Amino acid sequence: MGFFSNVSTESDEKRAERLRHELKGDVSTRSKRLSEAIANYDETSRKTVIRPFSLFLDVVEAVMRNPDFEREHGKESVVYGEEIYPHVFYMGEKTPDFDRLRDFFVELFDTDGVVTKRLFIPALYHRFYDPMNFLRLSRLLPGIRGISVDSKQFLIDLAGKISGFCADEEMFTMAMATYASRVLLKAEPAKVVMEEVERDFRHLAGIYEVSEERIAAAEQKINTVELVTQRLVDTLALSEERIKAAGEISESAIGTIKEFGDAEILRVTSRVNALKETMQKVQEDFMETQKRSVLAERDELVNSMISESRNRVEALRREADGISAGLREEIIRSGKEASSVIARTESFFRDDSRIREAVSGSEEARELREKIDRLMLLDEGRLRGAASETIPENGNILRANAVVVRSAETADGMQPDAPLAEEKLPPVSPLLNPEIPFSERYAKAIEAKNAMASQGVLFHRMFDDVLTAVMENSNPYLIGPSGCGKTFMVNQIASILNLEHIDIGYINEEYDILGFQTANGGYSRPNFYRCYKYGKIAFCDELDNGNSRATVKLNSFLSNTENACYSFPNGENVPRHPNFRIVAAGNTVGNGADANYNTREKIEESVQQRFTPIYVGYDNRMEEAIMRDYPEWFRFVVAFRQATDAWAQYTHAGASGIITTRDASKICRYLDNGSFSAKKIIEYEFIQTKDAEYLEFLDRNLREQMGKMSKPCAEIFMLFHTRAQEIITGKDTIRTV
Repeated sequence: MGFFSNVSTESDEKRAERLRHELKGDVSTRSKRLSEAIANYDETSRKTVIRPFSLFLDVVEAVMRNPDFEREHGKESVVYGEEIYPHVFYMGEKTPDFDRLRDFFVELFDTDGVVTKRLFIPALYHRFYDPMNFLRLSRLLPGIRGISVDSKQFLIDLAGKISGFCADEEMFTMAMATYASRVLLKAEPAKVVMEEVERDFRHLAGIYEVSEERIAAAEQKINTVELVTQRLVDTLALSEERIKAAGEISESAIGTIKEFGDAEILRVTSRVNALKETMQKVQEDFMETQKRSVLAERDELVNSMISESRNRVEALRREADGISAGLREEIIRSGKEASSVIARTESFFRDDSRIREAVSGSEEARELREKIDRLMLLDEGRLRGAASETIPENGNILRANAVVVRSAETADGMQPDAPLAEEKLPPVSPLLNPEIPFSERYAKAIEAKNAMASQGVLFHRMFDDVLTAVMENSNPYLIGPSGCGKTFMVNQIASILNLEHIDIGYINEEYDILGFQTANGGYSRPNFYRCYKYGKIAFCDELDNGNSRATVKLNSFLSNTENACYSFPNGENVPRHPNFRIVAAGNTVGNGADANYNTREKIEESVQQRFTPIYVGYDNRMEEAIMRDYPEWFRFVVAFRQATDAWAQYTHAGASGIITTRDASKICRYLDNGSFSAKKIIEYEFIQTKDAEYLEFLDRNLREQMGKMSKPCAEIFMLFHTRAQEIITGKDTIRTV
């Protein structure tokens, strides 16, 4: 712990140069890769995972001083530390107690540290209030290099078993090391050790199996004690009579006998009371066990119902898809038949010789015109949807493929309509022109961003990465919970690139991308077509909520980028505009439903491979800027989100009612306008949708954080505490009205 230079006056640049110089003495590949890592971090220090840069240098120095460095990959150890960093510094450099956690983080790279053993398990780490105890545990475990997935799960399960029975973390740490070593050294099977742990700690807590026979035996002992007591009382009464009769007995002897009797009564009474308290505790423990069993069965039943519902919804969706496909085929067939009739009628109408023959008699001509007019009226509704221009009230108009055609100048003097006007193709954006070096284009984009920031516009911490992915045409897929700012970020990127963006929503059918032929042979152009042809950003929001079979159609547009063309259903071979970009967003990583978003679909693997996944998440720095006028509310929001995260870990399920960045903006708006009082904000943003058990957990967790809260923040907590207690104790009058 003493070798890294937290208190050194040496600058970061000099330290980096010194470390690179020391590494030159070792020509091995590992040292060379570690030296390159230092150089890369030095050049792009603003993008490092381990921040500040001085902490990164401490980590590198710790790896170099580690005697196991020759057997370990130095750079891989640093990369492994980057994976640990977000769990230790959950708010980055603004994490509370950063200096203390900094020392702990560097010690993870010691000779017998967590990084050397590859033993960092997030679920186990978050069990410890003092992270140094977690470090002690890793050192007490056998000197192994990495453990299997089953062993990791065993450690997590073991911690869950014994944490509730330990008086403090020191006891918890030693117990974990004792039992885990037996399994990791393969001395005993995990199942046997787990059964022993459960039995030992239940007995340590005074929990024993109580049968009806033992209860009956205890009752019999109580009856025996009561009988003995009654006999003793009778004996004392008889003694008193004898004392009265024997007046010659001295007063000292009478006092001695009375004291003896009182002592016996007190002793027996104390034993009876102790036995009653023991039985009451046993009964309470038994009821608690039954309660946990019922809760577990409830969760299993709920999960089973959810699974069955998903299967039924999928079956109904497949049935609906079949019906929809059949209906589209029927509509297309009917449209083709109608188009054929219209085409034949139009041909007949244009044939001058046949017209002259048809109008040779006035009565026959009148009947012919009436038939043509009736035919046009029957199909006018379908043609109206296919054509982009309106149908005038007068004039004999024939339409085909959404183009207006008149047979000739009409009797009222109207001329034939002009073809539809095409939207003008915009020029290539200078920020997306591949002929200009990327560094110049990116500098211009960042300059525009900084100009917006100087005017008070806030940007998410992942904005630069997403902007780079869009400019590089890498098809970013933004992963993050609801309300974390994904859509707002796309708006900002479109503004900087000076492009129009269209939210096409989630993709349910292929025609959401390609469009479709109308019944009369026309073509319905979707928004995706407009983006592709005219160089706009197509924003596929909630990609994981769409139909996975339909989203596969995106593959043709995700991979073909330069000089690409696509033939849409109308037969038009459309060149891809250089400005065209695809940005997608979703609440999951694309592998299907999770605890919070249980209706999400799995995104097909070929589609996932063509997207660049970027995790967005909530940005506390951005929320702090949004709530800068209300710092006490910001601190409460951060504490509340930590409490909901703890609930998710406790239940191994999702946490509903999380405060989002969007909610933070709403809270500021309420406070600025004075529209909702603080009490109403607590009710609508923090209390609603949560049951009594959830609120009790949140209230307890927030109460543990009271020591870190300022006085105004504590006052906000008291508003939450008072309202939560009304619901927990059943005194709520709002929800029951």
